[in-house]
Formats: sequence, C-alpha cells, structure tokens
Amino acid sequence: MKVEPSGVIFNGVCEVQTDKCVARETAPITAVWTFPGRLQVNVCGACIEEQARTGEWKIQGARVLPRVDVAAYSPDKKLKLVVEVKKKPGKKTSLKSWVKTIHHNLIAQGGVPQTPYFLLAVVPDKFYLWKHETLAASNKPPDYEVNVSDLLKKYVEKTSFTFETASEYQFERLISQWLEDTIRAKKSDDEALRWIYESGLYDDIKGGLVMTQAAVAA
Repeated sequence: MKVEPSGVIFNGVCEVQTDKCVARETAPITAVWTFPGRLQVNVCGACIEEQARTGEWKIQGARVLPRVDVAAYSPDKKLKLVVEVKKKPGKKTSLKSWVKTIHHNLIAQGGVPQTPYFLLAVVPDKFYLWKHETLAASNKPPDYEVNVSDLLKKYVEKTSFTFETASEYQFERLISQWLEDTIRAKKSDDEALRWIYESGLYDDIKGGLVMTQAAVAA
C-alpha cells in the first residue's frame, strides 16, 4: 500500500502498533495518508519504518532506510551481522517452522540487507544464527541454535527485569552489550561461545562496531 507522510507531529496513540511500536500509549506520532482512498492513519516513527521495511507500505516521496535491531561491523566498517529480535510465538505455532519463515521473508524480500551472518533472537529462549553465502541461503535452516540464558544470564541479573518480562527493546540493548563485550575480549574456552568462534563471526567483527537500532542500506 502506498502512503504519503503529512509531516505533522502531534501526541496520540499509534493505530498500527507493530512489534516495534513506541506509542502504544500517548506519545509523539504523525499522520500518513493512504492511497487509494486517502484515509488518515496515525502512526509512530518506529512503525512507519517497520511497515516500510517489511514491504507493507511504500512511502511516497521518500526513501526509508531499513532499521535493524542490532548491527555489527568489521574494523574496516563493513556490515557483517544483522540481529533481529522477535517475541516467541504462541504455543500452537511450530517454532522451527516459524523461525525458518521469519528468516526467509526478511532475507528474500529485502527486509534486512544480505550480510555474511544473520542472527534471529527469539525472546526469551534462543539465538538462531545463519551463515549466508548466497541469497539462496534464505531457504536453509539455521547453522547454530543457542540457549540465550547461557549468554545473557549475567546481564539480566544486573537489571530490574527477567528473561520472561523483558521487552524486545530491552533485549536489543542486552544483546548489543553482550556482543560488544565478546568482540573486545580474547577467545575463551567457554563452551557457550563455541558457536561464535566456530562460525567465523567472532573473527569477522572482533574490534569492530556494534550499533542498536541502526539504519542500514538493504
């Protein structure tokens, strides 16, 4: 669907409320006009970006760069890793099938840029890591499946929330901090970190840059 931003900022509640929504309660939002029909939709900035990133909306007169949850760069500033944080689906959903579908849709439809590594963090349980050689990799299962608690337990213990109560945004911050600490430390014999060394991810981003809520070119 095509939409045209109004450019007007006011306080209100977002009518779209994607997983990334920042205005479920009264907060700064804007209005967009939909085509055809020219209907007004009140929406927060985070949901505009998410709708554009997933292809639900095409923004008239503007190019919106996809904003990923966490991005990691090599020391020479090349994008190596994109992290997507998602809440665990309901019990009736097959987790393995859901994980593969999320990965395929984001990669094949350009929701995130094609990078050597893609990490899907399913809150609050698992990390799923893919290594991408070609676009065809969007159809393959993850190369690594990792328990989140093994990696983030000491970070969660320093907060006022738990694995079960943490929001996606809080997990984004924790993952970003864990990545920064890991790539600035020497390799260890910690079995919980074997996957990041074995996959080559550690070597590719060691000494690089980690960013949260980063706008990247797809």
